[in-house]
Amino acid sequence: MSTADHPQKRVTAVVATRNRPGDVRHLLTAIAACDTGIVHEVLLVDDASDTPLRADDAEHPFPVRVLRNAVRRGAAASRNLAAKEATGDVLAFLDDDARPLPDWFHVLGDALTPERAAITGRVLPFDSSVVARARQYRYEVRYAQHAPFSPVTFFAGGNSAVWTELFLTAGGFPDVVTASDNGLVERLAESDRQVYFVPALRVAHRNSKGAGIAFREAWRAGRLAPRSTPQAALRRFTAAARVQPWSDDPAAAGLNLGLQAANSLATALPAA
Repeated sequence: MSTADHPQKRVTAVVATRNRPGDVRHLLTAIAACDTGIVHEVLLVDDASDTPLRADDAEHPFPVRVLRNAVRRGAAASRNLAAKEATGDVLAFLDDDARPLPDWFHVLGDALTPERAAITGRVLPFDSSVVARARQYRYEVRYAQHAPFSPVTFFAGGNSAVWTELFLTAGGFPDVVTASDNGLVERLAESDRQVYFVPALRVAHRNSKGAGIAFREAWRAGRLAPRSTPQAALRRFTAAARVQPWSDDPAAAGLNLGLQAANSLATALPAA
């Protein structure tokens, strides 16, 4: 289905950011380079950066506004704030350390139809550390399970788009530290709306923020997940061990197994 079949979309690109002005400048340049004319505005939500973020003075074919949290509130709350201020009929979410590929807005314009509440795509790395490779392997395992344009239960908050009205009606992202992206899928499902996988919607992303942060996120995700029996947690750990790339990338495989161990242990412990 082509964009010609629908009125021109007005896209509000939403970026939650903290202490990364250089990344934001590069991202704005990338957005301008791949804009097909549907970018209505860019909203940057400064999550209480040490030095307040200023709007880029460079000339772009769209307005750029900066919203600022007085105290740190996290990505979910920041994106929800932008959604309430948005004047576009589509919200496009990008991470500050991501770069949309050149056809990103073309793909978005074609793939987000009135029949689809939201779309999400593939994340590709532009770094190659062990942590980045381990994370990318987990992404690829997830992607391989889904056919193009099939409904999915995940939503990449740094590579996705949703109709603004449906996002606001659903209540936006749950305001939690980890896994708020996927929480939107559950909220949309409550009104029989779905998120669809569009593999052609691609961004390059800085996958690695260090092993410490990776383990912290794995632990937090486990604590937020439903409680599990030790036996079930062990089964998940064993299943993860079987599908790791031991022969191709043993370092990434070992790290992934460690992250799974942290996550499984967190789910098996009693609720706080």
